[in-house]
Amino acid sequence: MFTNEPINNIKWVDAKELNMNDYNPNTVLNQELKLLEFSILKNGWIQPIIIGNDKVIIDGFHRALLSKQSKKIKEKYDGKVPCVVMDMSVAERKMLTIRINRAKGVHNGYKMHSIVQSLISEHKLEKSYVAKSLGMSKKELELLLKDDVFDKLDIKNHKYSMAWVTSK
Repeated sequence: MFTNEPINNIKWVDAKELNMNDYNPNTVLNQELKLLEFSILKNGWIQPIIIGNDKVIIDGFHRALLSKQSKKIKEKYDGKVPCVVMDMSVAERKMLTIRINRAKGVHNGYKMHSIVQSLISEHKLEKSYVAKSLGMSKKELELLLKDDVFDKLDIKNHKYSMAWVTSK
């Protein structure tokens, strides 16, 4: 029915054949990279890497990176990664990369607090399991479990520094 949709045309490609693009604005910290590795090993590939005809990555840079560097992922998937090949100009690729990254959004601290509390109080999961599964340190988990953490930290009135400034 949807045979022309990219998701219906997944190909398993040798990770060594993939090339990183030079324009991805997304960064992932080491802790989150470890969490991504954990997720792929625990749940499998739930999202393909998007590449151009020339095997340059459009989306999935960090998944591809792990596929090349993680011994466990390489062994589990025989060095292969699921890919969707898109026939696009470089300009269209760049715009797709930005749209995908921007659409992923950011985590909200209040919601994370509520989810972590729910996992432990309602779903009766062990703290150590929740911390490992979410890539959190014990200290971070304990902070999110405090009922008044955001009030005590006075998040609403905190003066944040500029992350970057434009040049003139």
